[in-house]
Amino acid sequence: ARALGGAGLVFAEMSCVSPDARITPGCPGMYAPEHVAAWRRVTDFVHAHSRAKFCLQLGHSGAKGSTRLGWEGMDQPLEDGNWPIMAASALPWSDGNAVPQEMTRADMDATIADYVQAVKRAERARFDMVELHAAHGYLIASFISPLTNKRTDEYGGSLANRLRFPLEVFRAMRKAWPDEK
Repeated sequence: ARALGGAGLVFAEMSCVSPDARITPGCPGMYAPEHVAAWRRVTDFVHAHSRAKFCLQLGHSGAKGSTRLGWEGMDQPLEDGNWPIMAASALPWSDGNAVPQEMTRADMDATIADYVQAVKRAERARFDMVELHAAHGYLIASFISPLTNKRTDEYGGSLANRLRFPLEVFRAMRKAWPDEK
């Protein structure tokens, strides 16, 4: 509707880069072949019926993951069927949320790979842009903020250190995305 209404740029809000990156069971994703096909129906429609450019925002829930759909209890943990969550540090999003695992280097490498695969899928789905979601307390934001990043390794402390993992993700995403885009 926004593209048909004349918007020049339309964003699809956060699509998760892996099943464990979801906020809720109802979150959209870009981690499986069927996601490419489903998004491609939307991007093809937008491109066929408007001049709008279409951006896919990619993200990871971090400590805010494995929660109920918003209308069933915003930011409330699932009653069952929870999946593991991780963040910069082992700090829960709120008093009622699960404590995430502090990410290891192996977790970081796997997460970067998830972002890269999601970027490649977004290209196959014919998005014009991708955006790295780095706000709202989700995974990338948990590294940037000194309130949620209590690490004592090279990924904590100074702002330069706290930005290290987010920049690793960004650089890997940019490398995977076509230069002309």
